[in-house]
Amino acid sequence: MKKLVFISLFAFITSAFWSCKESFLDQERPLVSTEAIVFSDAAKTESALLGLYATLKGADCNFLGGRTYVAYDNRGYDIINLDPNFITLIGVYNMDVDPTRQENKDTWFYGYQAINRANVFIESIEAYNTAEVIGSDLAAQYIAEAKFVRAMAYYYLVNLYSEPYKINKNAKALPLRLTGIKGSGFNDCASSTITKVYEQILSDVSNNEVSALSGDTKLKTRATKAAALMLQMRVYMAMENWPAAITAGTAVTGYTLVEDVTAQFKTPYNTDESIFSLPMSANDRPNTQRSSWEFYNTGRICVIDKQTGVMSMPNYSLAKDKRVVAFDQDGKLGKWTDPTDGRLKWHPIMRFAETKLNLAECYAQSNNVDAARAALSDVRSRSVAAADDALNVSALSGAALLEAIALEKRLEFIGEGLAGIEIIRKGESFRNNTTPGTPFYTWPYPETERILNKLWDVLEN
Repeated sequence: MKKLVFISLFAFITSAFWSCKESFLDQERPLVSTEAIVFSDAAKTESALLGLYATLKGADCNFLGGRTYVAYDNRGYDIINLDPNFITLIGVYNMDVDPTRQENKDTWFYGYQAINRANVFIESIEAYNTAEVIGSDLAAQYIAEAKFVRAMAYYYLVNLYSEPYKINKNAKALPLRLTGIKGSGFNDCASSTITKVYEQILSDVSNNEVSALSGDTKLKTRATKAAALMLQMRVYMAMENWPAAITAGTAVTGYTLVEDVTAQFKTPYNTDESIFSLPMSANDRPNTQRSSWEFYNTGRICVIDKQTGVMSMPNYSLAKDKRVVAFDQDGKLGKWTDPTDGRLKWHPIMRFAETKLNLAECYAQSNNVDAARAALSDVRSRSVAAADDALNVSALSGAALLEAIALEKRLEFIGEGLAGIEIIRKGESFRNNTTPGTPFYTWPYPETERILNKLWDVLEN
């Protein structure tokens, strides 16, 4: 880890709490705010918690709020990157990200920054007896939310830096840093296997943690029971534990597929389908060459692959498919196009359509063909009327059913940061025959980690 991560953490926690409601002439202000002050005050503690979600976006949205989010689709089959500029992810698209690439260093830095800030928050709640101030139930909820943030950061990192669990359960994945660090001298940390990383994620979103979270389905920008269950489901699917994934997915209730498929991508963004999103505002939005909007809006950087991608295939390029009509704008991805400032568009991370299609796959893998067809039909029929659909879902089974579910997911979530993760999960090859075990299939640890962490290449026992 970089020393700056640890030094900046306390500044992040303490700087958010100055109030401008009263003039400094009206009352005496402390010159320094401390953790003891922050975590002994209900409002300041909540502000610190909310700040954790901002870290998932990354400064200038260099993590899930922008560039890394786009990177996952640049590793997929359905987007073409036309820009030779490395700052706009051509290295990611060409599958040659090395330890010196800036997107590699930034992804690692901001991912672990989110992890470390969550660690410090959890420890501070306990160290300063914050439960006595806000109550034990709210303290438990806050800790569960912080663990969700940590789990999300690990989940997205492990899907860049580790070989697939499906291929090698003991593959070297990531250093598991679970203790808050506030100063230098704690950089050395051996790597854990992908199994241990997944086990840690599942621990962070265990049923015990889920029970502490809010069940409010109207809450879209913080961890809820449904968001934690969705992360459980994703990990169980990566581990091919289909029964556990079904249990998690069927527990996601209170959400519906909205009639207008475009609603997730225009104000107010918080539809009945949205489960968890990263919001944007005028004062908190991506910097230049960081936003999904800038990557997709002009048609000069990332465009839809209509030659070999999913939108080139007969049953997934239908003229009356609402997704094709709305999102294929002369090759530009309409989810992110905007005539004014698309940097304000929220980033959908989890929505109910994914729950449905994940369940479809899990049911198909469990030989529950009827349930798989029904879940697939729920999503597909939202966008394609039966009279206009050449795909007969009711006749699908076996490998053909699984392929239809996979293609439906590619079409439904194109440009939403899932493509590269799905390929890793299934142990499939990337473009240009980049297969598991070959160079650049996974990202190498960045040079910053290699320099600062003397144990970076050591696999813990």
